[in-house]
Amino acid sequence: MSEQLHKEQWLCFQIEDETYAHPVNQVREILDYLSPVPVPGSQSCVEGVLNVRGEIVTIVSSKHLLGLSQTSRDSEHIIVLETPSGLVGVTVDEVEKISLLANDDMMPVDRSHSTSPVKGTINHDNQLLILTDFERCINELESYE
Repeated sequence: MSEQLHKEQWLCFQIEDETYAHPVNQVREILDYLSPVPVPGSQSCVEGVLNVRGEIVTIVSSKHLLGLSQTSRDSEHIIVLETPSGLVGVTVDEVEKISLLANDDMMPVDRSHSTSPVKGTINHDNQLLILTDFERCINELESYE
C-alpha cells in the first residue's frame, strides 16, 4: 500500500510506434480529433485553434514538438492540457490508459539546451514509456514570441 503512495498517475498515449506518458494532473480532457482553424502567422508547431465549450484552445502538433516528420494527418485525439497561459491541445495518434508510475524509477534526459518535451524514460510492465512535459515545452515556445 505504501508503495502506491509514491506513485503518480500518467496518461499513456501513442505517437507513431512509441508509447508516451504525460502527468494526469495537467490533463483537462481528451477529445476526438477535430480540424482546428488555422491561425495565420502562428508558429509552425501550431495547427490552429478550436472553440471547446466556449473556450479557445490552441492546438499544437506533438510530432512537430518531438521533431518527428508529419507526413500525413493520422492523429485521432487531442489531449487538452491546462497551462499557466491557458488551454493547449496536443495531437496524439491514440490514447491508451492511465498508469501509476514512480518518479524514482524515471531515467531523466538532459534538457538543458532543448525545447523537447521529453522529460525521461521509464520501464513499466516490460514496456519503455517516454515521459513528456508538454507544458514546459509550450512555455518555452511562448517565450520566443
